[in-house]
Amino acid sequence: MTIPAFDGAILRDGHVSSYDPSTHSARVVFDDLDGMVTHPFPVILPNTLKNKDEIHLDPGEHVMCLCMGNGLESGVVLGCVYDKKNPPEVGNRDVRVTTYEDGTRVSVDRKSRVAEIKDSFGSYIKFAGGNIYIIAAGNVYLNEGG
Repeated sequence: MTIPAFDGAILRDGHVSSYDPSTHSARVVFDDLDGMVTHPFPVILPNTLKNKDEIHLDPGEHVMCLCMGNGLESGVVLGCVYDKKNPPEVGNRDVRVTTYEDGTRVSVDRKSRVAEIKDSFGSYIKFAGGNIYIIAAGNVYLNEGG
C-alpha cells in the first residue's frame, strides 16, 4: 500500500528486514518494490528524554513507514500494525497487554481495574480490589537483600 503524503513523502507498509537495538533503527523491505530494502530508519517511540520507552522490533514485523522523497534513503518507522496473519491477541479496548515471546505477560484491565504480571514459569502477581495475590511456581522471597 502506498499513500501520497506531504512534500513528496510517501506512507508505505512493509516488513522489518533487520533491526539495530543500539540505534533503535530498522531496515524495511517493501514487497511492492520488488523486495527493495531501505537504509536504516529510526523507529518512533512515545518517550525518549525524561521518560524512556524501549520497544524493540523483530525481523518480519509488519510496519508503517513514512519515506521522505522518492528514494528509500531517509524516512521513519511510524509503528507496527496488525494484519490477518497476526491479529490482536486480546482485542478488548479495556485491556492493555504486552506478551513476550517466552509467554511472560503484563496486562491491565481498566474496566475491572485488575492488573496482572505473569511469568513464563506460571508464577503471577495480581492486583484486584485493593488486594495483592502472589502465586509462585517456586519460592517467594521478601526483602531478600536486606
